[in-house]
Amino acid sequence: MTSRIILHIGTHKTATTTIQNTFAANRALLARHGLDYPTLNAVPGHHGLAMKWLCLPDVYALPGGAEAGWARVGALAQAGRTVFLSSEEFSRGLPAPGVDLAELRGFLAPFDEVRVLCTLRDQLSYLQSIYLELSKKSAPPPWARFLAGALETGFGAGLFLDFNALDDHLRSAFGREEIRYIDFTTARAGEGGVLGAVLAASGVALGAEALRKADGGRANVSPDPLAAWAANQIAMPGVAPAGLLALVEGALAEERGARRSTLYTREEEARLLARFAPLNARFSERIAASVPGFAVTAPAGGGGRLYRDDLGPGFWLRIARRLHGGRDLAA
Repeated sequence: MTSRIILHIGTHKTATTTIQNTFAANRALLARHGLDYPTLNAVPGHHGLAMKWLCLPDVYALPGGAEAGWARVGALAQAGRTVFLSSEEFSRGLPAPGVDLAELRGFLAPFDEVRVLCTLRDQLSYLQSIYLELSKKSAPPPWARFLAGALETGFGAGLFLDFNALDDHLRSAFGREEIRYIDFTTARAGEGGVLGAVLAASGVALGAEALRKADGGRANVSPDPLAAWAANQIAMPGVAPAGLLALVEGALAEERGARRSTLYTREEEARLLARFAPLNARFSERIAASVPGFAVTAPAGGGGRLYRDDLGPGFWLRIARRLHGGRDLAA
């Protein structure tokens, strides 16, 4: 029997936190089914291993450093067992040089088989989600500038938006047969959602329903896109407090009704689709040889959503009236 390691590299905003929290909460159950999810520190994800190459918050640091952590991982190689590591930081593209995949591959040498799992999300929702994640922790760059940079460079906050470039990066250290891509939209709609798809790709004879869900199975959920954007405009150059975001969400609900909102204007959406649709087609062609029928689900534009250019003076007037009510927004 062989030993195997699975490196789940995200990407960001594809249910990675939910997967990490759920796997950590079900270590004993997973171990009984042949999958070991190591405890390296108090953080459910294995981000500290990436600190061999990346500067990340101290909370992710491992006892003895990243190399000591990799040595502990290597010692887990055992016939008939699968070790599962998860950190979306392994898929980060910038700042260069980033993760040295050749050196990382060397740390995986104790294992007979290596598999890389990577979930891909359409760029329209992905870039919006990246912006919303930035908004939680700091004042984000102006949306128009953030979008323009992404269209020019193919990166959003250092994350790959051109999946061909991501694949080239991974192929520098891993064989085509070792890389497994999962389409986020397809997986989310399937049985067990993305968690179920990751379990199936890992060869674990468990359905997602068998695992105790951490955080209700919905960790690190993004706020309403337009509400977050509007709150950012009011709070700049500071970070929008939770109270302000809640106030704006209430005002937006009157404008939005049952519609979903989007950060994009219609013109911005068209530009992004024109930029990445041909790149996605090229990526699907290169993957199809080893995974017949694989494709990144096309971005879902239109569909009766509330766009940023739909917001008129009435929306801002409702916010002003609510602010004038004197509500404490510091929380």
